[in-house]
This record gives sequence, C-alpha cells and structure tokens, in this order.
Amino acid sequence: MKIAELRNKPFVLLVLKDGLADGYFSEEFVHKTKQQLSDMSLRIASDNLSIIYTDHIKKACEIVLGIINLGLLSHCDNSTEKAKEIIKTQGIVYCFRAGWAKYAALKSISAEYFKQVKLSSYALAANDTADITLVHADFVKKGQDSLKLFNLHKIISSQYAANTVIPETDEDYLRFELQKLLNSAIALKLIDSEHKVFNNERYNQLIAYLSNTDVTLVLEKFTLCVEDFAKQQSLSTKNYLYETSLLDFNEFKSIISSQKKLTVYIPEILELSVNLTNELNDDFEGGYDFGIDDQEDIAYLKPD
Repeated sequence: MKIAELRNKPFVLLVLKDGLADGYFSEEFVHKTKQQLSDMSLRIASDNLSIIYTDHIKKACEIVLGIINLGLLSHCDNSTEKAKEIIKTQGIVYCFRAGWAKYAALKSISAEYFKQVKLSSYALAANDTADITLVHADFVKKGQDSLKLFNLHKIISSQYAANTVIPETDEDYLRFELQKLLNSAIALKLIDSEHKVFNNERYNQLIAYLSNTDVTLVLEKFTLCVEDFAKQQSLSTKNYLYETSLLDFNEFKSIISSQKKLTVYIPEILELSVNLTNELNDDFEGGYDFGIDDQEDIAYLKPD
C-alpha cells in the first residue's frame, strides 16, 4: 500500500494506469475493464442504493473500487507485477468477487454484527489511499468480539442467571446484563457462598458484610475474588474479560467505597430474581418464594 500512499491513488487504479503505460495492458483491455467497472457499479447501485441519484451512482462506483481493491490486495501480496498478472489473466470481475467473498465472510463470523456493517464502509474514492485491508481486518475483529460477547453471555448466564434468559443479540444489552451476572458472581464469592444465585438470606448476608466490614478489607477480598474467578475461566475467556474491562468492576467498587445507600444501589447492579426484587421492594406482585414476608402477605389476603 506504500506506493498507493505516495502516488495518492487506490492500488488497483495505479496498477491499471501502470499496466497501460508500460504496454502490459492494451487499450482494448483497459476499455473493456472500464466497462466492467461501470456495469458492476450500476448493479451495486441498483441492488443497494439507487440508479436515479447521481451521488448514489458515485457511491456505488466507490464501493466497487473498494471491494476490488480488497480482493486484489488479498491475492497479490502487495506486488504490482503480480497484481497486473491477476488482472490480465483473471480479470477485474475476479478481483471483485474475491473482495466480495471477504466482505460476505463476515456473516459467518457473526450474523448479527454483519447486519451492522454498511457496504458503503468499503467505499474508496479515486484519490483515497486508505488501506482497505486494514478496514476489513477491523471489521473481522469486531465481528469476532461480537461473537465472543454473545457466547460468553450464554455461558455465564447458564450459571448465574436468576431469571429466564430471553435470547438477545444487541451488544449493549448483552454487555449490560453480563456485567450484572459478573457482579453477582463476585458478590457471592465475597460472602463465601458456593451458590450461583442470590436469595433473600444471601442478599442480606451480603449487605451485612458490606455494611459492617472495613472498606479496605472488603476491597482487598474483592480483588482476591476477581482473581479467583478469572482463574476458573478458560484462557480465551479470561483474556477477553480483561481486554474488555468487564473485570474492572468500577461501579461495584465505587458503591462499596462510598458506603452510602447500599440497599438502594447494590440491587441495581446484581442479577436478582424477580421474586427477590419484589420482596426487597415490599411488592407481592412478583410471586411466592416461600419467604416469611410471603406468609404475611397471604395472611393479609385471607378474609377474616
């Protein structure tokens, strides 16, 4: 890509220009290639944009240029000589198909993330020297991270979910819910519980521990609990948790440090069952879970 940066043109355009200048490509070949570029651009505009508006056709041309650049660079090892050979022997359509295959392969990594990737993200203007292979590599990584988040939420929720898990693919939602699950996992370790889900007794035990123990000691134990939890995970899971800061627990540690309104803030960051949440809010609507307060509610509901 260095030659493209120096001469301020996308790689594929430089290859075509140089090939024509040194006689490697004939005038007839270049004319045919330009016609194919035009046909592909109109097809992209027709299928994904519009052939009515000039700016849409221009964007389609840039998308075709970017996809071809991606396909060509993935096969020529940054060699202009090899690139010219590929274009001459395989054709420009071959380069487009190679690039399109890479773009479409994102769907096999994470179908949900693929929906977020706009085809226009691959567009390259005639004077654009951006390395489209780096752009694509970034999409691949984000797709892989999206899949990791989905799978990790599935694994952790199977252990620590207090309620029925509703299938969801929104990354912000998954991250939010995963953090609550992880908060609960560490909170249960703080009270030395081997259970995976809070009930009324374990919740009250946690509040009592956080309220009556020196903050410094709590935070020291908190760090040990996080380390212990991390050791129990696979290497790939552990690395992902650290890379995405999911094991930072900044909000949880901030609540512990402040020691203010623990009974208000702690329930907000933990994975608690609907019944337990309703109990804590003195609301019987959530159902019956064999607690003392439920007995009182039933007694209240019975006629005299």
